[in-house]
Amino acid sequence: MEQSKLISSAIARLKIAYPYYFKELKTEELVGLINMYQEELCIYNETTLINAIKSIIRKNKFMPTLKEIIDECELCKTYQKNIVIEKMIKAGYFKDSREIDKTYKFMEEGIIPKWLLEDMKKYGYEDNHSLIDTTSTKMLNTGGAD
Repeated sequence: MEQSKLISSAIARLKIAYPYYFKELKTEELVGLINMYQEELCIYNETTLINAIKSIIRKNKFMPTLKEIIDECELCKTYQKNIVIEKMIKAGYFKDSREIDKTYKFMEEGIIPKWLLEDMKKYGYEDNHSLIDTTSTKMLNTGGAD
Protein backbone atom coordinates (compact mmCIF):
# COMPACT_ATOMS: atom_id res chain seq x y z
CA MET A 1 0.00 0.00 0.00
CA GLU A 2 1.28 3.45 -0.87
CA GLN A 3 2.55 5.23 2.25
CA SER A 4 0.14 8.20 2.06
CA LYS A 5 -2.81 5.81 1.65
CA LEU A 6 -1.52 3.79 4.60
CA ILE A 7 -1.40 6.88 6.83
CA SER A 8 -4.86 7.93 5.60
CA SER A 9 -6.16 4.46 6.44
CA ALA A 10 -4.64 4.65 9.94
CA ILE A 11 -6.21 8.08 10.54
CA ALA A 12 -9.57 6.81 9.24
CA ARG A 13 -9.45 3.92 11.72
CA LEU A 14 -8.66 6.34 14.54
CA LYS A 15 -11.44 8.67 13.40
CA ILE A 16 -13.97 5.83 13.56
CA ALA A 17 -12.67 4.59 16.92
CA TYR A 18 -12.43 8.05 18.51
CA PRO A 19 -15.15 10.17 16.82
CA TYR A 20 -15.31 12.75 19.61
CA TYR A 21 -11.65 13.68 19.14
CA PHE A 22 -12.20 14.51 15.48
CA LYS A 23 -15.65 16.08 15.94
CA GLU A 24 -14.40 19.59 16.75
CA LEU A 25 -11.04 19.40 15.00
CA LYS A 26 -10.55 22.38 12.69
CA THR A 27 -9.45 21.82 9.09
CA GLU A 28 -5.98 23.30 9.67
CA GLU A 29 -5.54 21.11 12.76
CA LEU A 30 -6.51 18.02 10.77
CA VAL A 31 -4.05 18.97 8.02
CA GLY A 32 -1.34 19.41 10.65
CA LEU A 33 -2.19 16.04 12.19
CA ILE A 34 -2.01 14.33 8.79
CA ASN A 35 1.35 15.97 8.01
CA MET A 36 2.81 14.99 11.38
CA TYR A 37 1.57 11.41 11.05
CA GLN A 38 3.04 11.13 7.55
CA GLU A 39 6.34 12.56 8.73
CA GLU A 40 6.66 10.38 11.84
CA LEU A 41 4.96 7.14 10.81
CA CYS A 42 6.32 6.77 7.27
CA ILE A 43 9.17 4.57 8.51
CA TYR A 44 6.80 1.74 9.46
CA ASN A 45 5.52 -0.89 7.07
CA GLU A 46 1.83 -1.63 6.61
CA THR A 47 1.76 -4.65 8.93
CA THR A 48 3.45 -2.79 11.77
CA LEU A 49 1.27 0.32 11.55
CA ILE A 50 -2.05 -1.50 11.20
CA ASN A 51 -1.22 -3.88 14.06
CA ALA A 52 -0.24 -0.93 16.26
CA ILE A 53 -3.47 0.94 15.48
CA LYS A 54 -5.54 -2.19 16.19
CA SER A 55 -3.73 -2.69 19.49
CA ILE A 56 -4.22 0.93 20.53
CA ILE A 57 -7.92 0.83 19.71
CA ARG A 58 -8.31 -2.29 21.88
CA LYS A 59 -6.43 -0.71 24.81
CA ASN A 60 -7.14 3.03 24.76
CA LYS A 61 -10.40 4.63 25.72
CA PHE A 62 -9.21 8.01 24.40
CA MET A 63 -7.41 9.13 21.24
CA PRO A 64 -3.71 8.31 21.60
CA THR A 65 -0.94 10.85 21.23
CA LEU A 66 1.46 10.53 18.32
CA LYS A 67 4.09 9.36 20.82
CA GLU A 68 1.79 6.56 21.98
CA ILE A 69 1.27 5.47 18.38
CA ILE A 70 5.03 5.49 17.72
CA ASP A 71 5.66 3.51 20.92
CA GLU A 72 3.04 0.95 19.91
CA CYS A 73 4.56 0.71 16.42
CA GLU A 74 7.90 -0.08 18.02
CA LEU A 75 6.25 -2.84 20.08
CA CYS A 76 4.44 -4.23 17.03
CA LYS A 77 7.36 -3.85 14.64
CA THR A 78 7.46 -6.57 12.03
CA TYR A 79 9.73 -7.13 9.12
CA GLN A 80 8.34 -8.46 5.91
CA LYS A 81 10.01 -11.67 4.84
CA ASN A 82 12.31 -12.09 1.90
CA ILE A 83 13.10 -15.49 0.39
CA VAL A 84 16.84 -14.78 0.05
CA ILE A 85 17.14 -13.74 3.70
CA GLU A 86 15.16 -16.84 4.70
CA LYS A 87 17.71 -18.98 2.78
CA MET A 88 20.55 -17.16 4.54
CA ILE A 89 18.95 -17.82 7.94
CA LYS A 90 18.50 -21.53 7.18
CA ALA A 91 22.13 -21.73 6.04
CA GLY A 92 23.34 -20.23 9.33
CA TYR A 93 24.67 -17.02 7.77
CA PHE A 94 23.60 -14.85 10.70
CA LYS A 95 25.15 -15.16 14.17
CA ASP A 96 22.06 -14.01 16.11
CA SER A 97 18.59 -12.51 15.79
CA ARG A 98 19.95 -8.96 16.03
CA GLU A 99 21.80 -9.44 12.75
CA ILE A 100 18.61 -10.74 11.11
CA ASP A 101 16.59 -7.78 12.41
CA LYS A 102 19.24 -5.36 11.19
CA THR A 103 19.23 -6.96 7.74
CA TYR A 104 15.45 -6.66 7.42
CA LYS A 105 15.69 -3.05 8.59
CA PHE A 106 18.30 -2.34 5.88
CA MET A 107 16.00 -3.86 3.28
CA GLU A 108 12.88 -2.01 4.39
CA GLU A 109 14.75 1.29 4.43
CA GLY A 110 16.28 0.55 1.03
CA ILE A 111 19.84 0.96 2.29
CA ILE A 112 21.36 -2.48 1.77
CA PRO A 113 25.13 -2.19 2.30
CA LYS A 114 27.29 -3.34 -0.61
CA TRP A 115 28.87 -6.17 1.42
CA LEU A 116 25.43 -7.53 2.33
CA LEU A 117 24.21 -7.24 -1.24
CA GLU A 118 27.22 -9.23 -2.44
CA ASP A 119 26.51 -11.93 0.16
CA MET A 120 22.82 -11.97 -0.82
CA LYS A 121 23.83 -12.65 -4.43
CA LYS A 122 25.56 -15.83 -3.24
CA TYR A 123 22.16 -16.99 -1.95
CA GLY A 124 20.24 -16.21 -5.13
CA TYR A 125 19.62 -12.48 -5.20
CA GLU A 126 19.72 -11.03 -8.70
CA ASP A 127 19.88 -7.30 -9.37
CA ASN A 128 16.62 -5.83 -10.67
CA HIS A 129 14.69 -9.05 -10.11
CA SER A 130 11.80 -9.32 -7.72
CA LEU A 131 12.19 -12.00 -5.10
CA ILE A 132 8.56 -11.98 -4.09
CA ASP A 133 6.99 -15.32 -3.38
CA THR A 134 3.67 -15.01 -5.17
CA THR A 135 2.01 -17.33 -2.67
CA SER A 136 2.56 -14.86 0.16
CA THR A 137 1.43 -11.29 0.55
CA LYS A 138 4.06 -10.61 3.20
CA MET A 139 7.16 -10.68 1.02
CA LEU A 140 9.27 -7.58 0.63
CA ASN A 141 9.78 -6.44 -2.93
CA THR A 142 13.50 -5.80 -3.12
CA GLY A 143 13.22 -4.65 -6.73
CA GLY A 144 11.98 -1.12 -6.05
CA ALA A 145 8.92 0.93 -5.18
CA ASP A 146 5.46 -0.46 -4.35
